[in-house]
Amino acid sequence: MEEQKLKSVFELLASAGSAILDVYASDNFNEEMKADNSPVTRADKASSKLINSGLKSLFPSVPVLDEENTIPAFEERLKWKDYFLVDPLDGTKEFIKRNGEFCINLALINGTQPEEGWIYQPLAETGWYCKKGEGIVEFRKDGSIRTIEKKENQSELIRIATSRSFFKPREAELIEKIKREFEVEILHCGSSKKQVQMILGNADMYLKAGPCSEWDTAPGQLMVEEFGGTVFRQDNFEPVRYNKPHMKSPHFVMLNARLNTPEFVQFLKTIIQE
Repeated sequence: MEEQKLKSVFELLASAGSAILDVYASDNFNEEMKADNSPVTRADKASSKLINSGLKSLFPSVPVLDEENTIPAFEERLKWKDYFLVDPLDGTKEFIKRNGEFCINLALINGTQPEEGWIYQPLAETGWYCKKGEGIVEFRKDGSIRTIEKKENQSELIRIATSRSFFKPREAELIEKIKREFEVEILHCGSSKKQVQMILGNADMYLKAGPCSEWDTAPGQLMVEEFGGTVFRQDNFEPVRYNKPHMKSPHFVMLNARLNTPEFVQFLKTIIQE
């Protein structure tokens, strides 16, 4: 992506983040329940409107698939060479709880894989951007940009990021099995903050064994893989892919580079299959 357009995407996400914070500071979220029993607020809708409008202006030939809009039929999506995948407010439950752990997720998907990804945290006025094979940069609302260096945990402790609002019994079961062999620390986080913790060197693993959709993981997966990690399904141990007939993601494991070894991956496969 050319530099000026990339800068414009950074500004677009910061603008959507400001719209989210305007609602966050209010006393009226206009909460509703969607057909899948997940919540939506006027902050989700405001962010979605801004991002969709901005992307269509910047990239008129690239389709936009947004959680808050009607999902085109798979037959139509199959024809897309690439498209933007958007979660305008990842962590709506955390937003409603006012715990600050919400993000904006954006990915440019090529075929079935993310090629570029953005995660923006409105309260921190900070985001992260990755283009496959070109590293990760941190960008801020004030326009500053810096390259992120890969950091690794130097201790034997394994720090596992898990969902704050959606922690599932299967995840707890797998963590107990890991504890049989390793010392473990749990980090409960909302939204894509879990993947951000991994790329910043604060977490080594993210386990997911519950409901999740493609827009929840695409930019984070790209960033984890960019720093030498891996993301694989728990059912067949294949890589997680995108633009499926349905938008739900399989249960998966994200590992950073330190844990992405044949020995540890085999250990996980063994306990998952037990």
